[in-house]
Amino acid sequence: MKKSALIPAALLLAVLTACGNTQPTEQPTNQNQSTTGTQQPAGEATTQKPEEAKKEEQQVIAAPQEIVVYKQGEKTSLKPEDDKFKEILALMNKRFETPADSMRFDESTQAVEKDKKEALAVEFNYAEVTTNTLPATVHTDNKTEVKAKTLFFVLSGDNKNHMFDSEDGKAYGTAPLHLTESTELTELLNK
Repeated sequence: MKKSALIPAALLLAVLTACGNTQPTEQPTNQNQSTTGTQQPAGEATTQKPEEAKKEEQQVIAAPQEIVVYKQGEKTSLKPEDDKFKEILALMNKRFETPADSMRFDESTQAVEKDKKEALAVEFNYAEVTTNTLPATVHTDNKTEVKAKTLFFVLSGDNKNHMFDSEDGKAYGTAPLHLTESTELTELLNK
């Protein structure tokens, strides 16, 4: 009986030595658990938090009640249940990954009326004045609050990549934002 008790212990020692682990088995398990315990949740948190933050960043603009697409005077209205509505909203939010630039523009209302007839443009219409906090190089915190009932985005023409805003849906402010170009959005709207 004594010989048989020594053989399994010798085999265990040989296996541990062959694996390069000569420390007692309890100590590495505790080290692995503490290492894994701190790294794994941190890894999970790191994986989940950027995705969640990215989703929040992507949803910069509040979903409107209606999106109107203008193609050189042709007008198409989309509701939230339309697939194209969701794609347009997602691509528009993607444009704010790079902060917009604030501009000075004295004839915004005239420009919007002209762009509705001559350019490719998208209009977000809200039931009431809605506040959107948008990434923009306007203030020191790189954000600007836009209170509007209508947001008007121009994708082609003289005012390409401008976003105009209006609290009443008729008169547009004098400080439009200049956004990054979106070829994806332009291609989607030209289909």
